[in-house]
Amino acid sequence: MSMDTYSRCSYNCLYCFSFFQKSHTTKGYLTGQPRSVNPEKVIALFENAAVNNTAAANKTDVQFFKYIQDRRIMQWGGLADEFDEYERRNGVTLELLRYFDKIDYPLSFSTKAAWWTEDSRYMELFARHTHNWHVKISIITADPEKARKIERGVPSPQERLAAIKRLADIGIHVTLRLRPFIIGCSEDYPTLIRAAKEAGADSVTTELFCMESRADDRLKARYAAMSEVLGYDIHQFYMENSKQQGYKRLNRAIKAPIIHRMRELTHSLGMRFHVSDAFCRECNDACNCCGVPPEWGVSQTGNIGNAIIIAREKGFVTFSDVMESINKYFDFPWVGACGYNTGSNKARALLYDTTMAQWLRSNWNDTKKGTSPARAYGGVLVPDGKDENGDVIYRYAIKR
Repeated sequence: MSMDTYSRCSYNCLYCFSFFQKSHTTKGYLTGQPRSVNPEKVIALFENAAVNNTAAANKTDVQFFKYIQDRRIMQWGGLADEFDEYERRNGVTLELLRYFDKIDYPLSFSTKAAWWTEDSRYMELFARHTHNWHVKISIITADPEKARKIERGVPSPQERLAAIKRLADIGIHVTLRLRPFIIGCSEDYPTLIRAAKEAGADSVTTELFCMESRADDRLKARYAAMSEVLGYDIHQFYMENSKQQGYKRLNRAIKAPIIHRMRELTHSLGMRFHVSDAFCRECNDACNCCGVPPEWGVSQTGNIGNAIIIAREKGFVTFSDVMESINKYFDFPWVGACGYNTGSNKARALLYDTTMAQWLRSNWNDTKKGTSPARAYGGVLVPDGKDENGDVIYRYAIKR
């Protein structure tokens, strides 16, 4: 369950993975003023869920009721930064934080901002939630000059490290979000991770940069600007070293040595390690990829991260191992990107006449599908027969 406060970010990071999507689909994304969520509607969703008032909610809202009722953690900051300069000006995040403080709801934040960690209005709220509010601070390099050129308008790495310290000093669990790891920029990760540890971070999460091969001229210009800083043509490098179509992720042979070394260093410092990359998910210390403390028990199971850890521990995994959470939290209609089975796209939407849980089970068992465990995670899980329910058994077959 994820939320953004604003429709766009005030920062101008050249690698921004939401730029391609939002610049084509969000009206006024490049020129207009950002829109914000309506705090009253967000509060109404949580209030209605608390008393299971489905009559007062639309179909989209009802999908979240079970998450909210079971206090599953909400990720705040997915496609925009909730503490950026728009927040400093408008304070919508602060308004909602006061509500989530009131209901004591578990939250995990992703941000590059630092100013709010020196603002008592925010920090007084966070100090009351060391038991269930978690912050990920994104930093891609300890080099301030490279960071300045690639993450335009973002506080320096040193300012963000200082933000980690301020949060850790009041007892907040803080994760260094070393994402995206960019070859030619992030190789100083040993320095960065050690600095984050010294500042008080207790975990690291990483993912290598992914490149949109369908880039238009605007996005290609961003890649060209990145290439000048990195010292190589990043567009060409990804086109030559990624098997995937569309969204280029680099091949496992390039990623694995980096991620394994990073994990060894992180563990040597007594920190937890997490991976959100499509490859090397077996390096995760928990089924969540964000660094949320596992002892909180608020992370969502019933996902591929959970399946890989189960297979790592016992050698194999079946759908029944992850089925309980999937059936509980994914029983809503699955209609892909088409919306509900009404209105314009009805004919196409009928192709998805199933629930999300049913679709996930079908995806598990269709070993030829690119998104199935058999093909999507770099050979970590290998089909090995079927169980008594007719579901595919996946054997753990780690490749370094």
